[in-house]
Amino acid sequence: MMQNQSQNKIDSLKNNKKLRVFLFFLTMSFLFWMLIKLSEEYIEDVKIEVNYIDLPAKKLLQSEPLNEITLTLKTRGFKLLRHKIKEKKLNYSLKEIKHLKNSVYFSETSSNINALQAQFSAETDLLKIKPDTLYFDFGKKFSKKVKVISDINLHFKSGFNLVNEIVFKPDYITISGPKGIIDSISEVKTEAVDIEKITESFEKNIPLIIPDKKVSLSVDHIVITGKVDKFTEGIFTMPFEVINVPKTSIISTYPKEVKIVFQVALSDYNKVVPESFKVICDFKDSQNNQLDHLMPKIIEQPDIITSVKIVPNKIEYLIKK
Repeated sequence: MMQNQSQNKIDSLKNNKKLRVFLFFLTMSFLFWMLIKLSEEYIEDVKIEVNYIDLPAKKLLQSEPLNEITLTLKTRGFKLLRHKIKEKKLNYSLKEIKHLKNSVYFSETSSNINALQAQFSAETDLLKIKPDTLYFDFGKKFSKKVKVISDINLHFKSGFNLVNEIVFKPDYITISGPKGIIDSISEVKTEAVDIEKITESFEKNIPLIIPDKKVSLSVDHIVITGKVDKFTEGIFTMPFEVINVPKTSIISTYPKEVKIVFQVALSDYNKVVPESFKVICDFKDSQNNQLDHLMPKIIEQPDIITSVKIVPNKIEYLIKK
């Protein structure tokens, strides 16, 4: 009994080995057959996407044209298989486009056969293009300049800030498209961008949002530049002038001086002097607004300072006639 079981196992192993050998040679035979077949030349139709270039100046497509054409190709099986598996997109020139009527134009595909052939390898021959004619609906293109609106949020580390306003280049761009759409657009916005933990000057490309798919922009992004510096606080104590006091009256104020508190870039701190400021209180404004105090305000200050304030912001007074 044991001898029979051992013999059966031996026979089973022999059969499995024969099966594996058979499958190996079958696979190799299939591969050699495929290599022979793929090395032969074939003529077949292949559908390929096209990208239209050289559109007429001051014209734009009002409807989507045919985006796929059928090419009859003569090439080896390897190349043909690659064209069918790998998506290929060809440039189709509209330099030779002709006017049919109204807004309709047409292109005879045979006029592009050489340009399309040049986009294939030397082993591939382009024999025919279908359809023989492509039609396009072109309207007049209108253009105008619009302002760029930013959607940019700046977050500075404590003690840092902008020295000057952000510079946008360009701050106006040209948009082009159908008149009805162009007339309704007054601005173009940037994509929303957050810049975090700013401690130094920066220059960044910010993409623009296309307001309508039928509209084209003269540029697809703008460059923003910001000069950043560490800021410090400055304080000056200085007198102020009361104006528009009646000639027959004498005014006495308390206090007689105010503090000017301001922020300035550390590199510009020594450029700011008390003489750069002028503070007044307008007596007539207080009377007109029925106030029992004067309101100090700064009428002259350096351009390089930020976040300026006056302490106190109310001045008590007595008037003698």
